[in-house]
Amino acid sequence: MSLLVVSSLGQQALGQYGGAPAQSSAGNYTVEINSDKESYNIGESVTFSGSVNKYDENRSLRISIFDSNQNLILTQKTSVNADTTFSHKIILDEQFLDGKYIVRAQYGNSQATVELISFVINSNEVTSAEQKLPEETKIPDWVKNVFLWYGQDKVSEDEIISAIQFLVKEGIIKLD
Repeated sequence: MSLLVVSSLGQQALGQYGGAPAQSSAGNYTVEINSDKESYNIGESVTFSGSVNKYDENRSLRISIFDSNQNLILTQKTSVNADTTFSHKIILDEQFLDGKYIVRAQYGNSQATVELISFVINSNEVTSAEQKLPEETKIPDWVKNVFLWYGQDKVSEDEIISAIQFLVKEGIIKLD
């Protein structure tokens, strides 16, 4: 028989899975962590801050960041101040991509000493679909007709490919 105990304090969730704990939860270290924002761009820095329930000068806080596929991106240790607070800055460099990231902060050895939060990275780049054609750029009527006729099965795939190649050659469609 397994036992699952979860207690929730705001956004903080603590849990232990398995049999009876080896020690009471009063003996466990706990951590509360926050990021300065919820959304970032590549090149920005994220500042994690928070507190632990009790200070131990021999213990470091470990902050690990995982991508949405649960791949470890980085893990770093940071010190905790004697007043039980901490602050740690990480630059979102080239190892990060657009998407959601999970942050795991751990200050002790059991699952009760872990807290998870998340943040999102949104790119500054404009996608091709968002790019607007310059005012002087106009798709020729014959190209529009080829696409219309293709949808009606009146032209071949070769004609569609020729129309696309024309749009690329004229710089109307840009391939990266």
